[in-house]
Amino acid sequence: MNKTVYYSRIDWWAWLCLIFVPLLMWITAIGQPWWYAVFICGGLTALCAAALFGCRYEIDGDELVIYQFFQPTRLPISKIKSVKKTTGYLATAAMSSRRVSISFTDRSVLKSYAPLEISPKDRDAFIARLKSINPDII
Repeated sequence: MNKTVYYSRIDWWAWLCLIFVPLLMWITAIGQPWWYAVFICGGLTALCAAALFGCRYEIDGDELVIYQFFQPTRLPISKIKSVKKTTGYLATAAMSSRRVSISFTDRSVLKSYAPLEISPKDRDAFIARLKSINPDII
């Protein structure tokens, strides 16, 4: 099977944080040595950008691959029990309030009973693709 990439949805408040937090850091660097501004503020600005843009989801064969900070986590689609749309700002660090909640049949997949909540841009296509690979998903 081919690989399908779904980028993370980013709400307005996440964009605001990407602008506001580095701006505050750069303002505090006024009057500091040049190396402080370059290394500390520049590094933290890059970290904020990596957190925002380094999140994506791939369906690669029979695995769901979640990239956070450009580091992959592979989860078997065959062990997904249910997938549903959800909203809210609590319970996860997703960049959007419009999320997909994924529950697994086996606790050992996430080492937790809590569902995985992610925020792909196209939730309907993402859910349809998962269900086409594993028709047992509720």
